[in-house]
Amino acid sequence: MGFSDKQLRTIKCDGPGCDKAVEFDLKDIPAIQKIEWLKGVRVVQTGDNRSFSYCSDVCEVKGITGGNHNLKEPPKIVQANEGQVKAAAADAQAAAQTTEALKTGEGEAKIII
Repeated sequence: MGFSDKQLRTIKCDGPGCDKAVEFDLKDIPAIQKIEWLKGVRVVQTGDNRSFSYCSDVCEVKGITGGNHNLKEPPKIVQANEGQVKAAAADAQAAAQTTEALKTGEGEAKIII
């Protein structure tokens, strides 16, 4: 035979640290049925159409707790002039000093209620 057509599928576990992956011909049903871990594969699709596949509960839990399924937030871009940046930096430094004074009991800290 001069040629053959194959339709290959690749499935990889998206669990952190898991290296399970398989590629198979979709027409080779007996070979597919011999892959034990493939019987338990679950696919998760997020609201923004990202898909994850996991080989087991353990990998799925690791993916969830790792934040893989969380929606990606767009970066927040703040437009400010140099004076606003300096004021914000001064406020952050004052807040850090107040927090340190409250934690150590040393220095002066003003609490406004």
